[in-house]
Order: sequence, then C-alpha cells, then structure tokens
Amino acid sequence: MDTCHEIRRLLAEMRYLRQSGQTPTSQETIDEDKIQVSLLSIILKKLNRLGQNRCRNARDSTTEAKAKVDSLHLQLQNLLYELMHLHKEIDKCLQFRSADEEISLVPVEEFYREAPAEIARPAVTETDGHQQYLARLEWEREQRRRLAETCKEIKTTREKTAADIGLKQEQLDSLLPRLKAILKATQPVQESLGLPLDQLRQQQDTARFLPRPLYILYVQADAYREACDDKLAVAVEGVLEEARSLHEEADAVDDESAESEQEDMPTEKRHRKSKTQKLETKQRKLFACHPLFVTLSIKCRDDSVLHLSFYYYLRLRIVAVKMTLDLDASVGASTVAGSDLLSKASLLAYLFPGDHGSDTPNPSNHYQLSKLRMNDFSSYTGEIGRAYGWAQRLCGLRFLERDHGKPATAMSASHMAETVKALRKRVQARLALQTQMAAFERGTVPVTADISKLFPAKIVSRITTWKSSTYEDFVALPYTAAHVELGFATKQDTYFIATVERNTARMTAQLVLSPDYPKRTPLVIVSVFWNYERNATTDENVKAIEIEVNMHFPGSRSHDFLLANQMQTLLLCFDVYLETAGAGAGAETSGPAEIVKEKIFLRVLRGRSRAKPFKYNPVLGLYFHR
Repeated sequence: MDTCHEIRRLLAEMRYLRQSGQTPTSQETIDEDKIQVSLLSIILKKLNRLGQNRCRNARDSTTEAKAKVDSLHLQLQNLLYELMHLHKEIDKCLQFRSADEEISLVPVEEFYREAPAEIARPAVTETDGHQQYLARLEWEREQRRRLAETCKEIKTTREKTAADIGLKQEQLDSLLPRLKAILKATQPVQESLGLPLDQLRQQQDTARFLPRPLYILYVQADAYREACDDKLAVAVEGVLEEARSLHEEADAVDDESAESEQEDMPTEKRHRKSKTQKLETKQRKLFACHPLFVTLSIKCRDDSVLHLSFYYYLRLRIVAVKMTLDLDASVGASTVAGSDLLSKASLLAYLFPGDHGSDTPNPSNHYQLSKLRMNDFSSYTGEIGRAYGWAQRLCGLRFLERDHGKPATAMSASHMAETVKALRKRVQARLALQTQMAAFERGTVPVTADISKLFPAKIVSRITTWKSSTYEDFVALPYTAAHVELGFATKQDTYFIATVERNTARMTAQLVLSPDYPKRTPLVIVSVFWNYERNATTDENVKAIEIEVNMHFPGSRSHDFLLANQMQTLLLCFDVYLETAGAGAGAETSGPAEIVKEKIFLRVLRGRSRAKPFKYNPVLGLYFHR
C-alpha cells in the first residue's frame, strides 16, 4: 500500500511541475521522480510475484490436506458399513428359529405319562433340559410315524370303498337308460289318459331355477289351477342353461373363501372403458331380467285366451307383466273407435283401484334410475312390461319399509283367486265392449234378449256416427266443466262421441268410459241440435235425459252390455224428447210435422219445469213421468 501511495504522489508531483512551467530545476526534479517511479514499479512487481508464489504454496498445501481428509472419511465409511453388516448378521443369528421350534410338542407331564421308558429316560432327562427336549422330539417322531401308518391304512380302505361305489354307480347308470325306455314306452298311455307326466316333471325341474317371487307364483298358480280352475294353464319358459349358470354363479358368490381367492388372483389387462360406456353398461344391467319367466294362460268363455308373462328383474327387484290376447274366430269384427280397448296399455289398466302399472311399486327404483341419469320408469314400460300391483301380490312381494320386499307365500295364495277372476272378467268385459262399439259404428245397438223386452218394439232415432275423442276435446266443451271439477272425468278415462239423428234433429252424446268398466257406469253427457243448441245447463229436459241414461237405464244379469243398455235408453229418450216438443201448456198435441208421433203419452208435460215422460212401462206400453 505504501509503494502504491508513493507512486501516486510522485506522479501527481510530476504533473504539477509540468503544468507550472519548464524550469531547469523542475526538469531535474521530474527526472528524479521518473527514476523513483521506475524503482517503485520494480518493487511492486516483486511484491506481486511474491504474493502469487505464496498463494500457490497455500493452495498446494490445502489440496494435500483435503486429500488426506477424504481418505480418512472413506475409511470411516467402510468401517461403518462393516459395522452395520456385522450387526445384521448378529440379528440374524439372534432371530434364527430352528424347524423343531415350530413343532407343537405335547406337554412334559403328558410326555412322561405316555412315552415308553426307553425314550423318556427320566433319570437323565429330568435333570438335563437339552436331553429332555431331544427325548420329546423323538417321541413326537414316533407318534407321527404311527399316524402315517394309520393314514395309509385309511387310504387303502377308502380306495376299496371308492371301487365299490364306482361299481354300484355303473349299475345305476345302466339302470337310467332302462327307466327312460320304460317312460318313453308309457307316453302313448299318458296321452290317451290325459296325464302329461313327463311334461309336468320337466316343468317342475325347470321351476327349481326360478327366482323366489316367480317360484311362489308358479306354485300358487299351479295349485289354484289343480284345485279350482281347469281353464288356467301355467308354464315356465325361458333359457334353462342361462338360469342354471346364474344359479351356480350365485352359489359361488356366497362362498367367501372363493371370493377372496378371486380377488388375490392377478387380473388380466383390459381396455379401460370411457365413462359413457360404463354408464351405458350399468343402465343395461339395471334392466336385466331372470332368464326364466312364468306364463299364465287364462281361457275365457268365448275361447279367447289371455297370456300373461311374468318377468323378474334382478336389480330392480320387481315383477313386470307382458300380455298377449289370442282372440277366437267367433269374436265379432273389430271397431275403429275402440281399437285401444284391447291394447297392452289399456286392457289391464286399473284392474284394481289406482293400479295402472306405469309406475314402479319399489320406491328404491326411483333412486336407482336417478343415479344412472335415466328417465322416469314409465318410459320403459313398453320394453320391460308393466309392474302392476296385483302382479307383485301374486308373486308375494310387498314393498313396505319393514318387509324390505321379501316374498310372502301367504299373500300370493290369498290374492290368486281374486286376481284370476278379475283378469277373466276384464277380458270378457273388453271383448263385449268391442262388440258393442263395432255395432255402434254400424248404426245398431246390440241389446240382449232379456233387456230388449224392456224397450218398445220400435225406436226411430238411430246412431249415425261413433268415434273416439280425447280428454282435451271433452274439457273444451262449455257444458262439461262441472263434471270435470267433480272428478267424474279424468285423463285416465277413455272418451267417445256418438251422434244420434232423427230427421233434421241431431243429438251429440259425450261418453266417458272409466278403465274399470263395467264396475263404474259410463258417464253420458248430451247436447241437442234442433233449431238451436240445447244442453243440460240451458234445458231441464236435456238434463232429465242425462239423469235417465246415467241412472235409470234397465239393468241385466250381465254387466258386459251395460253401455248398449245406456245407448238404447238414450235413443228412446231422444224419441220422447222430439215427439213431445211443441206441446202447449194446456194442449196435449204433437210437435212439428216432420216428427211423427208414434208413442202414447198419458200426460206430455208436468209441472213448472215442463218435465217430459221419459220412463217407459213395458207392460202397459205407456210413458210416465218420474
């Protein structure tokens, strides 16, 4: 630092002398300063060289010391690894267990009590623990040798027994073809006697693989057929092999050990499915039904047969019904307006109150469908069938919280007779209804023989048109609002329009047919078009016609032709309405000239309401007021 400071001072002095002017003295001073600066520069270089040498020597000494430290550290690591290895070997030695330690030896007291003296040697082993242990091992080996000999003898006996069983099995196997040949030879006898024993045996063998609800249905329906109804046929249909494999899979799932082994086995590499594919797979599995199903064939009086197929859905845990109807050739022509009367959706709807079959009886199904992002259950009834409540009861299913949907045999038996009778009555009523509507479309009324004598021999009014209608069209009429508000007409009902004419007068009848017809009488609402429109809200006599048709129509032994009786009553009332039109308060004269008076009235009008005599007395052939 001093050398550098001196050089700076000399250079500053030389600069100053040069700036102050050239004088001989200053020139000499500058020369001397140059010499001093040169000497100081040489000294500075010497110091720099000495500093570099010292740094090199320090670096070399540091490198040498570092190498010694690394060598010592490496030796330390080697020693630590050797120490760790020795510790592990020591632990292995300490943890070593001999094979004899795994042998469960008999207790010492039992050893001295049972072992022979040449093995036990009490004099030696009681004082020496090692000799005692060796003696116990020897006794264990002797016991095992004896057990091995006993096991060999048992195996020999088992092989001999297996040979005897095999010989007897061969005899039984040879007996089976003979029995089959005997059964085959008896088939003509069975057919001639009407005893299909082979078919019944096959059905019973197949029924063993039915799910519990369908098995209950099969047993109860077959018992009811045998005891009460020979026109009922019961059959088990479907793919037997799939049902057998499904039954075996269910047994395998119940085995917990098999299931755990299956989980431990390595699974094969499979292509990973997308979320959409997984969702579609789950949706398909939700509607998977059992391979077997039960079919009930109910024969009606006109030889028409109703076939009901009951399917059990494994995930939904419900029973759905699919139906077909085989009509006999003697059944009358079909009707256009009533084409839906025998359809799958309406024939069995509301067989019992509130049971339309388009909703699932199992509350958990709604959550299953919602979880898989599926539509309402009613959207799938065309594919899987209808889950009627009576079908669940026939299969012994009750969806109450305390019952958890378990099948009950007693409930199935209690509902079997009632349901079969209701099904047969429903089919007969719909077939009769179809016959009536076909006649209405032709302009005739098919009144039965026991009812025809309750009407006059001649009714002039005729049905000109008969067609179907809708709930929306019915509600749109101004004179039907009261009936809709009172609940006499709902969306579940079927609607028809009948047009009755006599000369220029015309009557339009709105008919409301409930699904449980004929238990519930059809509702008839009329309006008359003659010169102007009249209905029950504007004309008391039109209201009286509705009362007469809906409440006072003639009854019969069979309710199947209830609608025909109402329509015949409607035609009669329209004749009376027209033939008494225009009668004055004090005159018992006929109406307009175009309406010919063909009926005899003791009194045409009565009271302030000018009521007309719609009641017919078949004995006297006269008309009276009610």
